[in-house]
Amino acid sequence: MWDEVKDFVELPICEPIYSTYHFQGAAGAILVKNPTVRNWYLNEVMILQCNRKFLNGYTTPEINIVSSYLHENPYILRQAYPTRFIKGHLNAVIKNMLDEGYYVLYIGIDDYYIKGKSWYKKRHFDHDGLICGYDQKDKTFSIFAYDENWIYKKFKTPQKCLEQGRRSTFKRSYNGRIAALSVKPDPVDLNPELICKKLREYLDSSLGKYPTYTDDVAYGIVVHDYIAMYLDKLYDGSIPHSRMDWRVFRLIWEHKRVMFERLRAVEEVLGLPHDLSESYFSLVKDADHMRMLYAAYHIKERKTTLTAIKKRLLRLKNQEKKILQRFVETVEKELGK
Repeated sequence: MWDEVKDFVELPICEPIYSTYHFQGAAGAILVKNPTVRNWYLNEVMILQCNRKFLNGYTTPEINIVSSYLHENPYILRQAYPTRFIKGHLNAVIKNMLDEGYYVLYIGIDDYYIKGKSWYKKRHFDHDGLICGYDQKDKTFSIFAYDENWIYKKFKTPQKCLEQGRRSTFKRSYNGRIAALSVKPDPVDLNPELICKKLREYLDSSLGKYPTYTDDVAYGIVVHDYIAMYLDKLYDGSIPHSRMDWRVFRLIWEHKRVMFERLRAVEEVLGLPHDLSESYFSLVKDADHMRMLYAAYHIKERKTTLTAIKKRLLRLKNQEKKILQRFVETVEKELGK
């Protein structure tokens, strides 16, 4: 029997739980296939991390959330293939994957050639993105990624761009990959006990435990202190404005937004009042305000903006610590721990 020839495929996507980086956004977008996997993120993915190399010449703190990488999600299945062996058949392979209901993650294809993407015709950058559809009428792929305006969204790009980007990457001796992605159907339940364990780990973090005289990774709530130091480096010019990492406060805002969702979900499951999650919601609003101030600083360098952000950030850290400690104590008492 002949395989069905299709002209159009568009797989559904949803708003990711985290989306500061492509490897987070791609993982979250495909959870439309099993929305309960969102509970895995609420149970497990909450520990902030950053490097300390920026104290000694590095220009980014590489802020992230532990286990937010796509390959760390045990409910996402990946079948990956090096693009160097696919050559002129790249688009056909992508369409075959989409035809069978798989999302397609590409890694290491030059943004310079991907029309509509963040570095299109500006910079050669081996980057990634999620392909969720194609249209043979206009010869396009639907890509979910940062666009030319640095907005994370779905947009169309000519199919020929992918092969151009692959060739460019290959010529510079980098081997990219494409992966067929699917989501396991297994239901995932919220786990208040595990959440409390992870929150205790997040709170067990200080400058004493992660001192400034080493440059490896720091974990937990102390990351706020290190981001305050990063702002100091921007303020004194030891990290130039032109080299600032513009993603820092987007991730902090996403971290607080998801933390609020986590607290509210546990309260709902255990039948607790919403007092603590309501208190925490003010931190989400503060983080969003800091995100906007930081974006304004990115556009126009004003030292007073950094001072205002730093003050808000350290205040947020102290408030978060108090709320989360009370939350853990309340939940563990409810669980009989």
